[in-house]
Amino acid sequence: MQKLNHLSDLPTSYAISLTEHSVITLVGEQASQYLHSQVTVNIEALSENQVRWSAHCDNKGKAWSVSQICRFNDTLLMLINTSACKASLTELKKYGVFSKVDITDSSTNFKQYFVSADIAKLLLSNEFESLPQEPMQSVVGSNGLLFKSDINENGYYVVLTQDAGINFEAQLNEQDIPQFGPEVYAAMSITSARADIEEVNGAEFVPQMLNVQAINGIDFDKGCYMGQEVVARTRFLGKNKRAAFSFKVPQSLSINVGDTIEKQLGENWRRGGTVVKVARLGAETHFMAVLPNDTTTQDNFRLHDTSDTSFGALPLPYSIEQAASNIKRKR
Repeated sequence: MQKLNHLSDLPTSYAISLTEHSVITLVGEQASQYLHSQVTVNIEALSENQVRWSAHCDNKGKAWSVSQICRFNDTLLMLINTSACKASLTELKKYGVFSKVDITDSSTNFKQYFVSADIAKLLLSNEFESLPQEPMQSVVGSNGLLFKSDINENGYYVVLTQDAGINFEAQLNEQDIPQFGPEVYAAMSITSARADIEEVNGAEFVPQMLNVQAINGIDFDKGCYMGQEVVARTRFLGKNKRAAFSFKVPQSLSINVGDTIEKQLGENWRRGGTVVKVARLGAETHFMAVLPNDTTTQDNFRLHDTSDTSFGALPLPYSIEQAASNIKRKR
């Protein structure tokens, strides 16, 4: 694997191995119905060529994980951060015993990648009839699926069976394609303000604090699901006062998920928020933190009790305002 000092150094053609991502599979007569009752989007309406961001919450509306959900033949896939996989899998299995569904950590059955568009066209045309042109639209083949990503980079998210993945990696090596580790994809995701959950901060934030509603990851008009009352109340009563913001610091920074960052108020510093995602490259550090949702790019932050480095939030690439709903609030 090659290393990057700066995300801007990424070449035009590349492949990234997503070794820090897992796959939860759901199969069975009631798989769609069951997952529909557990996550924030309408699974029963999910088409075979559609991918959705979604949050999986506890009964208090706090997220165990944020994942991308799609269909692969008769199987539902949750593409999920490995650190959050165990908690979500445990919670899904806890209630899944009452439904006709098999829920499995199938990570060893698949390999996941993020590749530039030209590499997808060059090396995956034998696996897939075409490449989807719209973000979050997928194409399914006999050995996996791929979809056009909705992050800023012009690339495709690829899920292949183990054997197909081994063959794909052999082609990458034969063609001498630059290959990078998962920290590069994490940096891309942070630049595009795609927040995440890890084991250390599971069940700590409602989905709106992670901007899940801004990436089409909450269907407020769907039926009941785990944590739905809190998620809906947070919206309709305007109770959410926090959101996730991205940062880029031009140095290697000692920062971890769960760390506290402080906000400058005059000559003093006060607690600002919590780090939820980190990506370290050779000469820069990308991270996201949950902060007050009125944070601006002029606000100044630092690590807790550290005066060496200060930094400001990047502009969000989307609006965190909530779209109108068809639901009429009860009086």
